[in-house]
Parts: sequence; structure tokens; C-alpha cells
Amino acid sequence: MDVIWLDNLLVNFVVLRLTWKISGNNAPVWRLWCSACIGACYAILLILPGFSILSVVLLKIMLSLTMLLVGFRIRSFSEGLKLLACFYGVTFLMGGAAFGLYYFFNADIEISKGIFIIKDFPIKIIIYSLVFGIMLYRWLWSLLQLRINHRQLVYKVEVNFGEDSVILDAYLDTGNELADPVTGRPVMVVEFESIKNILPVEIQMIYLEGKEQQLDYVTNILSESTWVSRFFIVPYRTINTSDDYLLAFRPDRIRILAEESWAETRQTLVGISSHKLSADDSYQALIQAQIVP
Repeated sequence: MDVIWLDNLLVNFVVLRLTWKISGNNAPVWRLWCSACIGACYAILLILPGFSILSVVLLKIMLSLTMLLVGFRIRSFSEGLKLLACFYGVTFLMGGAAFGLYYFFNADIEISKGIFIIKDFPIKIIIYSLVFGIMLYRWLWSLLQLRINHRQLVYKVEVNFGEDSVILDAYLDTGNELADPVTGRPVMVVEFESIKNILPVEIQMIYLEGKEQQLDYVTNILSESTWVSRFFIVPYRTINTSDDYLLAFRPDRIRILAEESWAETRQTLVGISSHKLSADDSYQALIQAQIVP
């Protein structure tokens, strides 16, 4: 029983530590150990006579919630749901990988009342599991971080043009390398509807009339505008379209909220898109990694 308790303690701590890492929670390590200890004690009770009731699914869920409450600092309901999803995701991932290795090496496994019983626990399984876990962490960590912490890729961006300004939610598009071919400046793409109020009236009319892709019309409008020196025509191409043009302008200032402070970014143009950039309206602009402070 002491070996079973210790084994579960260590495995629970690894799962909780990975959950802590992925979720970005700032709970101290000693709380993780306390939570892992609760899970290990539960595993011991499962194999003792008279405690079969603990294998009920509802009680297993209550155990998970108790471990999370003890091990982490939970400040809101949404944060609790995020931790629960991370916890179960890591548990299923590691559990599936471990059992895959057991069956691969033909380990002797029995199942009794929902409990997996492994006889003659082979040391090579432990070594291979550790190596596999390290490789999985190194290869998949960046992907998991991007998927789970999606909101961390959305930045508050303030664009100033003339005497007006607007604050937008901008998504960090790591594959976006759009730049003005003449000046080489990176181009931040913004939805027209989100930025139209700070644009000159003649520029607004180009988009309201749906003529932003009529190059001759756009150049004629720009030539008659007092803002002509501030606007650029940037060619671009996407997978689903042929060569198109994006009307861009040089703002007076762009500031990005990063790490709880506003930082100004220079030498960046703002491209105006007539299409929506986000299906769920979670952001209204696309920014490049090189312009994030």
C-alpha cells in the first residue's frame, strides 16, 4: 500500500504541475503537493474493503474539484472551468500514453471495478514513460499554449490619426508578414467598420461605395485629398484570392497594451480591410509579432 500511495502521489503531482504550467496559475508548489496527497489517499481507499462506493463517477468528479480547490488559486468561475479542462486534458493524455506503452510491452494488466491493476511493474516502462513525457512536452507545449491560452494572443491596440483615436482588439497573427513594398514597413490590418470613424470622409466613401479594389478610382480620390501623403496602396495575395490591393495609412501613433502597460510602436502602417477578420467578433485587427513590444 505504501508503494501504491507513493506512486499515485508522484503521478498526481506531475499531472497537477502540468496543469499549473498550462493554465498559468500562480499557486505555490506546496499546494500542489497537498492536492496530490489527497488524490493518493483516495487511491488507497479505493482498494480497501468497504469503500467501493468511492468509485462512483459523481464522487470522482467531486475528488477532482477538491484537488483543484486545494491545489490552485481560483478567483472566478471561468478560471475554475479552465483549470478543470486543463486537469482532465492532461490526465487523459498522460493516462492514454501510459496504457499505450503498457500494452505495447505486453504488461500484465487486470481491471477490477474500474481499477487498473498492473502486476510486476516493469522499470523499463517507467524509463520509457519519462522519456516519452519529456519529448511530448517539448514538441507539444507551444501548440498547447497557443490553443489553451488563445486569449493571450489578443492585444489591446490604440490607433491615433489626426485628432481622433480608436482602441481595438488585435490578434497576433504569426503568419502575417504583410509589408509595404516601398518603405518596408509592416502593415497591421484593421476592419473598416472598426476604424471608419477616425478616417477622412473621402476615404470612408471609398469603402461605403464598395470601390476599394478599383485602383483608378482610389488613386483619383487620394490625389484630391489633403491626406494623400499619409496613404499607401499595398498589394497582397491570399490563398483564396488573386492579387488585390489594400489601402493603408500612416497613423500618428500606435500603442499596444502588453504586460499591463502601454508601449508605442513605430514605423507601422494600418491597412483597411472591408471584410470581417473574426467570425465571433473576438478581435477587429491583425498584428505582426515584430510590432509587439
